[in-house]
Amino acid sequence: MMTPVLFVFIMKRLLLTVHKFFPDHRAGTEVLTLKVAQELQVRRYEVMVVTANPPDRDARRKKGDRTETSKYVYEGVPVHVIEEPLRQKNNSFESEFYNEDVRGEFRKIIEEFAPDMVHAFHFQNLSSSIIDEALSLNKPVVFSATDFWFICPIVQLRKPDGSLCRGPEKFAKNCLTCYTPELFPPKSEFVEALADKYPDLAKTTSAFPAPISSIADSFLYATYISGKIPAAVGATTKRPKILQDAANRLSAITVPTKLMRDLFIENGIRPELIYHVPFGIDTIPLDGYNTKTASENLRIGYIGAISEHKGVDLLVKAFLKLPADAKATLTLFGDLKQFPDYSDELVKTAYDGSANATKIKFAGTFPNAELGPTLSNIDVLVVPSRWYENTPLVIQSALACKTPVVATDLGGMSELVKHETNGMLFEVNNETSLQKQLLRLLLEPDLLSSLRAKILPERSISQMVDHLESIYLQAAPQLAKPFTTSRVSFQH
Repeated sequence: MMTPVLFVFIMKRLLLTVHKFFPDHRAGTEVLTLKVAQELQVRRYEVMVVTANPPDRDARRKKGDRTETSKYVYEGVPVHVIEEPLRQKNNSFESEFYNEDVRGEFRKIIEEFAPDMVHAFHFQNLSSSIIDEALSLNKPVVFSATDFWFICPIVQLRKPDGSLCRGPEKFAKNCLTCYTPELFPPKSEFVEALADKYPDLAKTTSAFPAPISSIADSFLYATYISGKIPAAVGATTKRPKILQDAANRLSAITVPTKLMRDLFIENGIRPELIYHVPFGIDTIPLDGYNTKTASENLRIGYIGAISEHKGVDLLVKAFLKLPADAKATLTLFGDLKQFPDYSDELVKTAYDGSANATKIKFAGTFPNAELGPTLSNIDVLVVPSRWYENTPLVIQSALACKTPVVATDLGGMSELVKHETNGMLFEVNNETSLQKQLLRLLLEPDLLSSLRAKILPERSISQMVDHLESIYLQAAPQLAKPFTTSRVSFQH
């Protein structure tokens, strides 16, 4: 009699990490991580996303329950969250780039999930400690960089005066003016935290007349800061070398732009580890939206965070400078509550009473599934960022919908947008330069259609994952194993 055989399906397992994730966080890195995870699932990989869950406005602390970890499934992707109580348990200034508590939890996750390798999309909030833990368990780590966190703790490579930076100087001298002040909470938050920890002291100081109470709070705050400065400076100066060493222990680093490759090499990362892998997007939801609805106006759009580093105020000011009789509208899609102080000023600037003010609309956010229909009602997308960016997925999505892009002539934006081919470029932080490009679109009747005709098909997420898989096999040859094997299950 033949021996019955049970065919066992063997999954290839990948652990993906990212600094924050859906549903509470939904920026470009989160979208990329989700789409890569889902494409890997289509290719019969078992995946899990490991992430943190910091508050968007201030990641120092988060009120609410004291759960240290949580699990859920988002759009078919299992997610393991390292929550704020665990991440902040033994918080120090160095925890930003090396967190022992996160490392301990990451070990448990690896032992439970047993991945073949780790693919990191971001280390912020989790820290570089997860690299050491993965390698200690013989799990290779591939990193797909989506910003400059490894060489810049504020990720944007922008100095306080708005000028651009190429990374830490010797002894991180330049970081002392950018990063070190960011390590301290604002006075208002310090006073609130002090009241929570020492309620009797808070009652005493609050009982003083208002001017005296304010002086007392300022004195306590100054005392706190002065006591913490040596540790903050120490963390700042240690950070570049620790992260440079961590990066050079990775199996591979993928970068979407040549600029990022150059900056990583300048900052001590081994060039042989770095692969140029342009981002891909999920083009399927955008199919059918490469034609425009009818309009007598030039419909200018912005989609993204309403924040200073994104340069939204440049766009508003440039639009207001257009001729009063300009047949144009400006629609801004983004959350006004995320950075309320900036948003309040932006709204005041937009509705200043000038002739074009009535043509500006703040339209809020929309579900990602509505991106295609939204772009079909936009004639030109503007990306006016003041920093290098990387590869804004919104640019690729716009181009996939045959929407020309006007962008800052800087970084990853200028690698995607080619001047007078698929869009227009303007000088960084220059509203007059931006206004001139918008004016050209109004005054040159054939320019917009010419730009649309030259837009090429966008790289898909599937094409990106094809490229990633070839790198996976170099880092973890065991991923070449077949998906199925056979085993004897029982005998008669």
